[in-house]
Amino acid sequence: MEQYNVLYRKEHKLKNYERKFTFFVGVLFVIFSVFIFVFILIKNILLIEAGILVSTTLGTIFFVNLLIDFYHKDNTNRWIYVNYKLNYAKYQENICSHKPSILEGFLSKIFKKNWIHSAIIMPSFIVFYIVMVIGIIGYQKLNSVGLSLVNFAPDISWLFWFPLLWLLTWLANGRMWCQTCPFSGQAEWIQRMHLWRKSSKKLGLNLRWPIKYSTILYSAIGFSVLTWVEEFYNIGGPGIPELTSVVLIYIALLELAIALIFQDRTFCRTLCPLSAPLAVNTMISPLGTFRAKDKEVCKSCSTKDCMKGNDKHFGCPWFASPGSVETSPFCGLASDCYRACPHDNIDWKVKRFPWIDDVIGNNRKRLDIALSVLILTGVVFFQFFNALPLYTMIDKWLSYATGWNDIARILTPGISKYGFTTYGYPMPLDYIILTSVPLIIVYIVSNIRKNDDVPSKAILTSVSYSMIPIFASSILARNLPKLLGGALLIFNEVPYLDVKSYHGIWYTFLERLGSHPSSATAEWWVLIVMEAVLIFGSWLSFRISKELSKKDGIPLSYYLVCDAIISLLFILITYWMSSPDSSLYPFYNKYLGNLIYNPLNADPPF
Repeated sequence: MEQYNVLYRKEHKLKNYERKFTFFVGVLFVIFSVFIFVFILIKNILLIEAGILVSTTLGTIFFVNLLIDFYHKDNTNRWIYVNYKLNYAKYQENICSHKPSILEGFLSKIFKKNWIHSAIIMPSFIVFYIVMVIGIIGYQKLNSVGLSLVNFAPDISWLFWFPLLWLLTWLANGRMWCQTCPFSGQAEWIQRMHLWRKSSKKLGLNLRWPIKYSTILYSAIGFSVLTWVEEFYNIGGPGIPELTSVVLIYIALLELAIALIFQDRTFCRTLCPLSAPLAVNTMISPLGTFRAKDKEVCKSCSTKDCMKGNDKHFGCPWFASPGSVETSPFCGLASDCYRACPHDNIDWKVKRFPWIDDVIGNNRKRLDIALSVLILTGVVFFQFFNALPLYTMIDKWLSYATGWNDIARILTPGISKYGFTTYGYPMPLDYIILTSVPLIIVYIVSNIRKNDDVPSKAILTSVSYSMIPIFASSILARNLPKLLGGALLIFNEVPYLDVKSYHGIWYTFLERLGSHPSSATAEWWVLIVMEAVLIFGSWLSFRISKELSKKDGIPLSYYLVCDAIISLLFILITYWMSSPDSSLYPFYNKYLGNLIYNPLNADPPF
């Protein structure tokens, strides 16, 4: 009876904490929503953008919490795992998962040093603070198509850094950015009160984020919301420099605030808008994460220094146990576990091609990861579809028919001073519908026919896992025109960080390659590269589908239908959105552009 009372009091305490947490977030959401109206009255576009960023973040946390409370009644995080009884022969893996470790010789010694992580972070820390300053004080005017090609801040952010994030997925590891992130580094330095040395105390309240709400759904939805804000305010074109700086300053301050309230890298694991896409991509990256060499050594270890830390080293700030394959998407490559392990049992290995063992070897699939894959793929689908003439027609009609264009003018006071005007693109309604397309497709296919052996939730989750390469390849493909068609312009700006004209040696070089940065189009051959990346992602998705079908006991048709529809949509839209801007071709269509044309005439858009 006494044991029951203890458990009851503990559960009651947790529920009260969860209620207070959600209530407090809800109150802040209302307060900052009111601030937006005040900023509108002031007619300050920078404050309005900042207010929208804060209120949408708080709103995301609040409504996701309410949804979780409705869906899951107890105070555990069991809802994120999808488990069901297997009624078939045990699946035997036949994939050799890893090559030898990269932590050998010099690298092994250097990663044992406490200062190494700070040293890795410092270059990006310096660059991004320069970016934030130049974005505010630099030249703000846009060209005739709404691009800033003369200010270092938006150009390095959107022509180079953002595409590089997705390229690293296929060259190294999706979490490589997390290892170098200046915002998490800054917050961690302040929280730990030193750049690298272990201190006995940490600055801040050190509260625990409620375990029930420990999910990356915040991140996936946050990525979607931030994408809408970026499109609405013409930030990522590369667009308005000041508004790029506002986004970066907001993320830096938000991460610092979370670090001073909650434990370690709570922001990185749950709220960072890049955490979900990078976590998903990490599962198919060539370079693995920090993992135990021998799981039995981990099981017999009594101190768990890799997680808790010791007198000399911190434990993992991401709460990602190196002894579990299920936690690999949440390893931020901080390397604290590698230094803290008293048994030298932590390794960092390279995966063998085709790099899919973290997906098919996962025996505890997560519903929140599955939903995140679908949400993120939907965001990329929007970014493809919005390049078609059909989208502009629909978006403009909806904006004027619903009065959204008037609201948009209120939310963008003074935007014309940058040389930019807007009718309200993207209209929120069509944005929500388009970003929901992958989720709708997978949900319908998962429920279209009853399967007595496997519940529909398990089918949706497994099918979504198979789509990870489709997301990873599509988001890279969509950013290749900026990387290959405009990133070199940064070298025009490097000496002064701010120039009056983008015409220079690097602009001329890009034009000779076939790119037209001033018109936001890349070289024709970028279309071929984009299609190759998409086809490779589709093939990898097919490989995963076959393995998951055997392992999870789900008919292969469920995977093939979803993967084929979404892959084909990306491949076709890539071809159509790169159509030359001319109606003289014999197969011209006013909704999709030129349906059939010579790829040598392609103009892949930024």
